[in-house]
Amino acid sequence: MGAEKKGKETKQSDPKLNKLRVTGRVAKPLELGMDELRTMETEEIADLGIICGDGDPKGCIRNCRGVLLEKILDMAHVVKAEHNDTKKMFIVVSAHDGYKTVFSWQEIFNTVVGGGVMILLERDGKPLDGEKGELELISAEDYFSGARYVRRLKEIEVVLVQ
Repeated sequence: MGAEKKGKETKQSDPKLNKLRVTGRVAKPLELGMDELRTMETEEIADLGIICGDGDPKGCIRNCRGVLLEKILDMAHVVKAEHNDTKKMFIVVSAHDGYKTVFSWQEIFNTVVGGGVMILLERDGKPLDGEKGELELISAEDYFSGARYVRRLKEIEVVLVQ
């Protein structure tokens, strides 16, 4: 049992769990820890109902605060070599357990949806623990907000469709 506990401690202190990676078609790949994220401008949402893709309510997140995905993508300097590149870009958001969801560049920067896609720093009025890989991403403007709710956020990858 002691070895099992030690293994859990090692996993929790794994540096890969502590950082959000931003990769792909960016000029400045990023690895952001909770400390860096907490220094950024944040947005607040009072109450967000979590609804699955089939319409089943799964609960409510109250008093959440986070950094907009568009701010993080701006920091990474998305590479737009051709005039129409943004029309062919998408953002793949991945969790440590393999869960993935997708946003288009246009959706993030050119619709109201983008104003609600954020990396949570606080949920239910309490800070999330980045040291345990507890970063989360929500899409607050989706009708079915649970479908793109990513727990244990690991990576944001910008991809250009050829």
